[in-house]
Amino acid sequence: MNRINKKTLLIWLLVLLTPSILRGASLMERIKESYSKICSIQADFTQETTLGVKKRMTYKGKVYIVPGKSLWDYQTPQPQLVWTQGDTFVLYDPVNKEAVKGVLDKEAIVTRGPFFFLINQIQKYYNIEEGKGNIPLLILSPKNTHSPIQKVTIYFNPKTLLIEKVETLDSLGNLNTVSFQNIQVNTNIPSKTFQINLPPDVKISQP
Repeated sequence: MNRINKKTLLIWLLVLLTPSILRGASLMERIKESYSKICSIQADFTQETTLGVKKRMTYKGKVYIVPGKSLWDYQTPQPQLVWTQGDTFVLYDPVNKEAVKGVLDKEAIVTRGPFFFLINQIQKYYNIEEGKGNIPLLILSPKNTHSPIQKVTIYFNPKTLLIEKVETLDSLGNLNTVSFQNIQVNTNIPSKTFQINLPPDVKISQP
């Protein structure tokens, strides 16, 4: 079954930001101010997963996010759906009629779907460093030394502060990169988008 594994869920977490009005403040302060005005986000995304130096996989689809919930609609190379609600997730593979239901780790809870809706919790579980170059970025390192995540790097558009790319390096040296395109904020996303309706013949397992 060619599906996204649980570690990949750890990087879903990452939402897009509106432009900031606090130009003289720190990047974190500007992000908090920007995100306080967001109620929904949708975008196209491209995800590249590199397993060591031997294998690279590319996925594309659309993501829909509201506070506490997200849907990642994978369209290529094959359809898959991933819902997150609170600290739980469901991964559905319609081709093979299989689904995985599970609970996200603490680090995953604050870096999946509604990333900056939980900005204060992110600071609880991660050490945060602001980049020094021309491209604004945040570097997150888990405070838990046993976390499967080694580092998360978030790249922002210099003018709009929208997230353009998220890189997650795990403890095994695998790299996940998610880039966002056609970002829309504060649009009306129907509540049924986040309803989990699996067919009765789907085989459900735990991770």
